[in-house]
Amino acid sequence: MSEALLALTGPALHDEVARCGAAAGYQIVRGDPARCRGEWLRATAVVVDGAALSVLEESGPPARPGVLVAAGPGADPTVWRAALSVGAQGGYTLPDDEAALVAALSALRRPRRSAAAVIALVGGHGGVGVSTFAAVLALTAGRADIGVLLLDVEPGGAGLDLLLGAEDAAGLRWSDITGETGSIQGQALSAALPRFGERVRILTQRRDDGASLSAETVLAVVDAARSDGGLVVADLGRATDPVAAGVLDSADLVVVLSSATVPAVAATRKLLARIGSRPELRLLVRVPAPGGLAPEQIARAVQVPLVGTLRTRAALARRCEEGGVRAVPRSPEVRAAAAVLAALTDVRGGRR
Repeated sequence: MSEALLALTGPALHDEVARCGAAAGYQIVRGDPARCRGEWLRATAVVVDGAALSVLEESGPPARPGVLVAAGPGADPTVWRAALSVGAQGGYTLPDDEAALVAALSALRRPRRSAAAVIALVGGHGGVGVSTFAAVLALTAGRADIGVLLLDVEPGGAGLDLLLGAEDAAGLRWSDITGETGSIQGQALSAALPRFGERVRILTQRRDDGASLSAETVLAVVDAARSDGGLVVADLGRATDPVAAGVLDSADLVVVLSSATVPAVAATRKLLARIGSRPELRLLVRVPAPGGLAPEQIARAVQVPLVGTLRTRAALARRCEEGGVRAVPRSPEVRAAAAVLAALTDVRGGRR
């Protein structure tokens, strides 16, 4: 598929912008400027009009390249001043500047470093093992020579560093970072965080820190990490607060974990109703099922595509107690992680 052009324009300009985007080889994606964070981060280029600019000034989306402004004849000069607030690279009056807009959009399609992918992991109910799987997923990706940032966004969790046996590793924790993080380079952020092995960085809370995370800080970290390439794995726990909602909106793939029981299905359906329908949702089912429910039955019941199963393994729980989670080749949890990474490739490939 062609690269995506996010068009945040009203009816008066949409057809002209879509025509210019098609001429430059883009797939046109219409968006709502009040709810476009995911598309804003993923699109190759964005074209906005004056009305969208006023909304974006309020919501303050993260800075990104490839933003262009379009206006009709006789546009108010405040439109061009407002363009500075979103870092626009150019402004075009349509239809007079159609050729110039096509040229600018064509230039933006030149190869550039891909932004990091974001996988958000959510528990359909308590005790399903989201944090442990997040650690295994990060380690599995790291073994494939992918740079990984493992984010602990679950406020009530024990800490992903503890699960990995890396609680004493030097580096920044959440309390050391402010919402200004988005202004620094992703490489600088990565270098300042605790390391587990060569390819995995961890960001979690200090053991004695009970302060709540701010959505501004967490999203600034996600934005900085995306600029550094690789993969972001976010453990969201039950995903019930504004912080989790922001990460969900930024994610390329959202994986919901559930057990194969009737109560687990009921709880998972309630959680899915809270986070809303998303095309990038997938379901991972923990087995075995004590009542004989098949993973496919669970997927049909919650109406989310099945990405795979995760077989409970006593040795993994014992390993957590004895020194930390490890990604054991050919283990059930590593096979599940590989299925999730393959789904991410499919999802991202479908957007090209």
